[in-house]
Amino acid sequence: MFKLLLFLCGFHIQSLNLTMKILPLNLINANFITLNPQQPKVQDIFIKNGKIESLNQRMYSARNLNLEGATVIPGFIDAHYHLSNLGKFLENLNVVGMKSPSQIVELIQNKLNNYPKGSWVLGRGWDQSLWDNAEFPSAKILDELFIDHPIALTRIDGHALWVNKRARQISGYEENPEVIPGGEVINDCIFIDNAMETIRNAIPKPSDYDVMRYIETGLKQTVANGITGIHDAWQDRKIVTSIQKLVNKERFPIRCYGMLNGNDANFLKEWFQQGKIVNDRYTIRAVKAFMDGALGSRGACLFDEYSDDPGNFGLILLSNYEFDELAKKCHHFGFQLCTHAIGDKGNKLVLDTYKKYLQGDNDLRWRVEHAQMVRDEDIPTFVDNDILPSMQPSHCTSDSRWMDKRIGKDRSHRISRWKSFINAGLKIPGGSDCPIEKGNPLLEFFSAVTRKNPNYSDDISWQPQEKVNRIEALKMLTTWAAYGGFEENQRGRIQKGFDADFTVLSQDITTCKEEDILKTEVLMTFVGGELVYKK
Repeated sequence: MFKLLLFLCGFHIQSLNLTMKILPLNLINANFITLNPQQPKVQDIFIKNGKIESLNQRMYSARNLNLEGATVIPGFIDAHYHLSNLGKFLENLNVVGMKSPSQIVELIQNKLNNYPKGSWVLGRGWDQSLWDNAEFPSAKILDELFIDHPIALTRIDGHALWVNKRARQISGYEENPEVIPGGEVINDCIFIDNAMETIRNAIPKPSDYDVMRYIETGLKQTVANGITGIHDAWQDRKIVTSIQKLVNKERFPIRCYGMLNGNDANFLKEWFQQGKIVNDRYTIRAVKAFMDGALGSRGACLFDEYSDDPGNFGLILLSNYEFDELAKKCHHFGFQLCTHAIGDKGNKLVLDTYKKYLQGDNDLRWRVEHAQMVRDEDIPTFVDNDILPSMQPSHCTSDSRWMDKRIGKDRSHRISRWKSFINAGLKIPGGSDCPIEKGNPLLEFFSAVTRKNPNYSDDISWQPQEKVNRIEALKMLTTWAAYGGFEENQRGRIQKGFDADFTVLSQDITTCKEEDILKTEVLMTFVGGELVYKK
């Protein structure tokens, strides 16, 4: 039906990049949710030159697109995304959801003929919490079966690598099994956090062509999920160069807010000297750092030991000196600092350094990425220093199955405190951490309003006091995400003069039945008035 409507309207959809030539356009006959309190509902939208030219004032010289009652919202913005990693994930072995190590072994055996002898086998997505014993695998599982191929499988959270003996030999670990600061090796085959670098340094680096291919592969899924903009949380030199090339060739259909690799001092020095780049399609004005690991691999830094692993308090990935120096430089050169912190102590360490430089009211919008476990007494530090908790709702609902066991029920209330942050007056940029999670904003929306795992939606809500209402959840994925990237005056609402970025949905997720949220479909994605996806 929509293909026919577009044909009748005279629009030409280019086969190469799936974009629609920007022509003056009226969007009509839709349920428009503006998120603009001064004008919450409108009848029509007139688009010209990629902007919202007017509301409730149809231009009769322009063409009409009859949306037949579909719901139109401000375009989804994912405030924590990994675009290149998504494309790489889609090309490598996918072991997400597998219920045992034997299933993973069987998949590798079935795919091994696709790999030249001696080449690396890479995959992602294993999660030991889904297995019967919920324990990390032993070394012999991969060591005894795969002798010629080095194998490296990344855990679902990205904070652990499961490798075989050949990979350890190539990396040099077999001859020199040192303990790496900020890292840990378990069962002689599970490399946690900083220890992963031992293996990663031995894996052949992707070429410029590979990275560009990963990005274009990831873009296809991104626009299909209704996403009009992303905050890409960890960009190295190759990713930056690839995106710049794609933008220049008009092969980058969304908007990207880049966070630079905080571990590459020389790379950062170049950008600090060059200064920020802020433009319509690709902005770079932020730096990403890591304070600790993840709860799933017990690398998140805690004040008290893990309930299911006595004596383990997690890991700190940056020394106080290293983090202070990075914060000092970001503050001096005017770059937004976005720091990964999961555990309650990890969050406190980040907050202590942040407040040293922010010193109260400011508009620098430094962010804590994930802010997954936060104590009551630390919330005022967010508020007093205008620090943004950048959060991913599906992390909470994915982890809720094992969280009480991992940290104990007496600490579970500290996890994913969306409502507490909002009640304190904070804006939460919402995202998915794709490809750690699926990168589907509708799943994030469902998780935020229900505190239920989308795969087990009949379950009761976990820590329900932190559920948010539907407008708050939508703001996390639009208005507040735009604010997290200094873009609230041009995106995140349907308002005159704003960019014509829209997501068209099959139903109104703000009013439909809870169980129907997951049945909602993305019908169209518009970026700057261009149709970049249609179902």
